Amino acid sequence: MASGKAGNGSYVVIGVLAVLVLALAGYVLTSNKITTHKNEIAQAQEETQAAQAKAAGLEKYGQFSQVAAQRIQSVGSLAINRIDYERILRETSRVLPDGVWINSLDAEAVGGSTTTTTSGSATPSTTPSVHLLGCAPSQKSVATTLVRLRAIHGSDEVQLNDSGKPLQLAPDSGASGQSGGGGNCGNNFAFDILVNLTNEVTGFGDQGQKVPSTLGGGS
Repeated sequence: MASGKAGNGSYVVIGVLAVLVLALAGYVLTSNKITTHKNEIAQAQEETQAAQAKAAGLEKYGQFSQVAAQRIQSVGSLAINRIDYERILRETSRVLPDGVWINSLDAEAVGGSTTTTTSGSATPSTTPSVHLLGCAPSQKSVATTLVRLRAIHGSDEVQLNDSGKPLQLAPDSGASGQSGGGGNCGNNFAFDILVNLTNEVTGFGDQGQKVPSTLGGGS
């Protein structure tokens, strides 16, 4: 009887030990899983911080790209709406009659303002325009100038604002008056002319059209 009870006690001890071993093994496995997950979380956080740091470093390049795009757009807009002064001057010099000269030439792109009267008032211009102040030996030469200015590439309308001889003041005044703002025309006629142009004279409306060779354009 004593030996039987001792044997049963041994089985109980072994069973308890087995339960403890299983419990310990379960704890170790659970602890290892928790540690693994913590490591994965820590690694993910490090990768996130590294990605954020990289994104912050690249942000300035994105801003630079945006600024560059805006400047390119601005330059393109200016190029499209610009006035080709070289072409305007070349064409004007070719169409002017003999004895007529220009004292002042001012070209305005779309949306500019051009002085259209001798009083100096500014009238908004919705199309490109050229404002000319000059001198001519006679009113007939002024009329011929008006007709010839219509031959300028893109000319839409030629307007005569004023034309007349400068007022001659008394010799002791030390100066001579002028009419039309044409500058020093002496005994000639001073004229004030406004040439309204179409959008063909700008990069936007030109569309590859060539200036006639008679006006100094290419073949």
